Amino acid sequence: MKRPFLILFGIISLIISSTMCLNTNPNDLNVKKSILVEVNNTPIEVPLRATLGEAESVKLINTTDQEIYNYYHSKILIYVCGDMNLTPEEGGISIIDFITKLEWFNQFYPHNIVVELNRSGDNITVKSIFSNGKKAITILKLNESEYLKHNNKTMVIEFIKTNTPAMIKKVNNTFIIEGNSLKELDKAETRFVIAMLKG
Repeated sequence: MKRPFLILFGIISLIISSTMCLNTNPNDLNVKKSILVEVNNTPIEVPLRATLGEAESVKLINTTDQEIYNYYHSKILIYVCGDMNLTPEEGGISIIDFITKLEWFNQFYPHNIVVELNRSGDNITVKSIFSNGKKAITILKLNESEYLKHNNKTMVIEFIKTNTPAMIKKVNNTFIIEGNSLKELDKAETRFVIAMLKG
């Protein structure tokens, strides 16, 4: 009687351990923190700030992943603005990560990119990243900024720290990435990056 019991116990143990291995597999989509993007027939692994599972939980309001993709791949100018003075702990890292990715992918998907750095009265200091690779720090007047932001060739991406969990909403041509903490902004930024590159 002992031998069959030991065999049965061994089989059950194997099943349990293999199930545990499956659940902790780093390739599990829910815990994966990267995506694979193919550019010019070359696969590129893009690291993400949040897991795919966390990104999937982000609420989309008045937009879709496909619309974000279409805007990114059809607009000439990308204008990034919002709470640009957030500390890293408040969510500033999410913004920096996004701008870094945007700038890096500009070699494959060329845009003119304007990033607001600071607002002081009627003057807005911006970093301009041109489609030819050149960069410049310039000052825009408020009316110049508004003209760029409301142009139908522009995709506006605004980061805001709010009292709500992670969400992305579209108002006119502006995609607002928001959340109430670094973790929530990471989730929203990750969802936006995935949508931008993969739809």
